[in-house]
Amino acid sequence: VSLISSVLKSLELFLQLKNNSFYYEIREKSRKRQTQIINEIEKLRDAGDSNSSDRADLLRDELKSEREELEHLSAFYTKAKGKSKS
Repeated sequence: VSLISSVLKSLELFLQLKNNSFYYEIREKSRKRQTQIINEIEKLRDAGDSNSSDRADLLRDELKSEREELEHLSAFYTKAKGKSKS
């Protein structure tokens, strides 16, 4: 019984670690994507023409969506992490 408990606890810890690394990987990819979008918006705004402004507006919406998705994921992760500690 003790061996089974140890194996199950090890498996639980492994899955928690895997979940943490997956979350951090997604978060870093999202932050890099946000930085790319911001840089692209700045370049388009500097160009100053109508097409560039339209494209920058679309990218601004994409940036907002990216931030909201990351915020949702973070809230979900925090909630799930809190439940796993119980």
